Amino acid sequence: MLADSSGKYVDAYFHAACGGMTANIEDLWGIAAPEYLQGVRDEYCKLMPHRNWSARIPANRLAQAMRSDKRTDIGRVLKSIKVSKYDRTGRAQWIWIEGDKIKAVRGWEFKIVAGRKLGWQLIKSSRFNVSRSGDDFIFTGTGFGHGLGLCQEGTHVMAARGLDYRRILKFYFPHTGLKTVNDSELVQVDFRPNQQTFTGDHFRLIAGRGTDQKALARAMSIFEAARKDLLLRLESAALNVDESRPYEVIIHSSTSGFISATGQSGWVSGVTRGRRIELQPLTLLEKRGILETSLRHETAHAIIERLGGGSAPRWLAEGLAIHFAGEAPGLSKTRTLPLLSRDELERRLAKPASAQVSRELYKAAYLEVRRLIASQGEPAAWRLAARYFNSSRS
Repeated sequence: MLADSSGKYVDAYFHAACGGMTANIEDLWGIAAPEYLQGVRDEYCKLMPHRNWSARIPANRLAQAMRSDKRTDIGRVLKSIKVSKYDRTGRAQWIWIEGDKIKAVRGWEFKIVAGRKLGWQLIKSSRFNVSRSGDDFIFTGTGFGHGLGLCQEGTHVMAARGLDYRRILKFYFPHTGLKTVNDSELVQVDFRPNQQTFTGDHFRLIAGRGTDQKALARAMSIFEAARKDLLLRLESAALNVDESRPYEVIIHSSTSGFISATGQSGWVSGVTRGRRIELQPLTLLEKRGILETSLRHETAHAIIERLGGGSAPRWLAEGLAIHFAGEAPGLSKTRTLPLLSRDELERRLAKPASAQVSRELYKAAYLEVRRLIASQGEPAAWRLAARYFNSSRS
């Protein structure tokens, strides 16, 4: 186990490429920095693919992306973007965005807002410079990802040059060392020392220590109410689900933590696999105005997983979740796709290219479920989800 100088197990962040120096967590996210996450100069990744990158983004597209989040909404016209402060590792710590209004935002938050709407391959890190050329903004930068902790591309070079894992870990996590933990101690190790658990009747919430207790209590209330509502709907369809074990909910402290843990894109609010639900930070969902609908959506997925044994097609699961969560009004301004077959819709949902495409496909799934409900009734839609499981076992 990797531990710091006081013997406490480390938060072992990693990323694709640091671009020449790893990040300081305090400058990046405003979190108190342990001595092993204050940034180290890294020359090993300088010849790797993500050492340098550039992106040209039309001002109108970038303005549209900025309007998608209250933190960066400067109105319809984007006039200028200026890095007002770089941190000691060369990352844009604070950015001024000027349009109809002026906003100041952390560089990492700017990257997340832009990436959520435009895709993650454009602005690859917050270690960038920005300039304007006509109707476009030009971003030139280094690195890929948040830059905290271990740099994967640098590690690749170090290992290729013969450095062993101990030296690599010591390089990226200074002031740390490996501790041997024997089998009898393992059961006593707190692998999540910075987390708290909030347990209800049917849900177990796991969140960072700094998460507000009132926010956790509200989230628990939403989950329990959503479960009760959905079970009543299933009862009307003569269905029941196995609830012998509680649903586990992981509430991440940051968007980057959510992305790293789930492999999902930053525009995704939550993801459910079996009984396990993983969510973006509650404060972020609250700011977006989608806290209740997101929790209801993921509750629906968790129960559909149990109801259908994971066999229900994605178009049906997503459409039912959107219907149950009451998210349809939020899709009213999303483009309606030409009618797709269920097989084609299923294929496209497997790998949407962007947030916008994802929303269009989710709307298509919802409309398909709405047509199903209009013709056969809501209970029939829930029975269909269960039928896929029964047919897969026969």
